[in-house]
Amino acid sequence: MKTNLKLKLHTGKMSAAPPATVAPAKPQKASEVSAIRRSNPVQLEDRQRSQRVLLRTRTKIHVALAGKLITIDAVTLSVNPLGALVVMSQSLPVETRLVLEHGHTNDRVACRIPRAARETAEGFHVIVEFDSPAPEFWGIAFPPADWRAEDE
Repeated sequence: MKTNLKLKLHTGKMSAAPPATVAPAKPQKASEVSAIRRSNPVQLEDRQRSQRVLLRTRTKIHVALAGKLITIDAVTLSVNPLGALVVMSQSLPVETRLVLEHGHTNDRVACRIPRAARETAEGFHVIVEFDSPAPEFWGIAFPPADWRAEDE
């Protein structure tokens, strides 16, 4: 499943992640909860849209920055049918277009960066989002949407 994907050049400047806002503890009214959700983008961005699976696999990020095509080695931390969370040595600007290459199959898929990366001790945690869902890309079976772990 190899595809010929082209990258558009991105000449934007890199930006740091915006500071997270802290919500007050235990709001009393539903209107306060709604106000906090509207004013707290970190809380909104962490909502899951699909089942995530912890999977560490090598990947390559192919991206055009400042007129040059570069390849960045990365490792997935978690994957889902819509993309992945990868850790890599550098951050990429929000809305950067890229091609993600699976390290074992060499399959490629077009992606974008929907949010600013988070810097950690191991590198930058970067979310990559596929242009369209591709559950077969990772070569694993994802749990059904209604799956829940049993309480022990």
